[in-house]
Amino acid sequence: MINLSKDELFRILSNSRRRYIIYYLHEAGDEMSLKQLAARIAAVENGTSVEDVTDEERQRVYISLYQTHLPKLEEAGIVSYDDEERIVALTDEIANEGFFWMQTEDDSRSWATYYAALGVIGWLAILARAVAVPVFAMLPWFAIAVLISTALLALVGAQYVTESSGDDASNSFETLIE
Repeated sequence: MINLSKDELFRILSNSRRRYIIYYLHEAGDEMSLKQLAARIAAVENGTSVEDVTDEERQRVYISLYQTHLPKLEEAGIVSYDDEERIVALTDEIANEGFFWMQTEDDSRSWATYYAALGVIGWLAILARAVAVPVFAMLPWFAIAVLISTALLALVGAQYVTESSGDDASNSFETLIE
């Protein structure tokens, strides 16, 4: 992760234009021209669409980004800016790791692991019953089906409760620019 203190990070993020730069680059998932970036930010600031932004509105934002905001973000290691091509991108480190609000918790991976484990356990129980492993041979097929489906239902319920009680990372990221 980039080496910024909390104070430095919050100082950088205290300006809405810098937050918009990070947001739009993150949303695009790729580099953007400075002109495109300025037009998007001007549209938000003027309450209009990108197509309806005037040259004057875009130019005001463009100059501000070029002279003030991009140098600060570049110095902090958050964006890279190609002065010749006028292209802005999140640095590889930020694009790959993000900030705390960009990172989704690895819930999707852990839930997938739980579902995979349950699937393996279910197939092992079925196989054990089919080859007449002593404990499983006494269980009727119906009992195995009930146990596996109950475990699946409990897992789905746990995932639902966990995810509905937590904040969505993308929503919390969007609240930083509002």
